[in-house]
Amino acid sequence: MKEIGDRIKRLREENGYSQTQVADYLGIDQSNLSKIERGERKFKLGLLKKLCLLYNCSQDYILCRSNEYNKNDISFRRDGKVDLEVVAKVNETVNYLKLLRKIEKRNNDNLK
Repeated sequence: MKEIGDRIKRLREENGYSQTQVADYLGIDQSNLSKIERGERKFKLGLLKKLCLLYNCSQDYILCRSNEYNKNDISFRRDGKVDLEVVAKVNETVNYLKLLRKIEKRNNDNLK
C-alpha cells in the first residue's frame, strides 16, 4: 500500500493539486486522502476510477503494476480555481477522441 500511496501523492503533487482539492473531488475527507497517500488506508474501486480520470492514467499505473504513464498536454489554471471535475471530464473526452482516431485508422487500414 505504501508504494501505491506514494504514487498517488506524486501524481497529485506533479499536477499541482492540494490534498484538499483532490479530497473534495473524490468526496472524502482530506485526512482520509492523507492516510491513503501514506499507505495507511485502502480505497474503493470508485476512488481508483476517479483518480485515473483526474490524472489520465490507467488503474495498473496507480496500482504500481505498470510504469507507463502518458500525461495529456493540456493546460489548466494554476491559480487554485481549477475545477477537478472539469479536468477529469476533459481527460475522459481526450481519451475517447484518441480511441476514435485509433478505430478510424484501423478501419482505413482495412479498406486499403
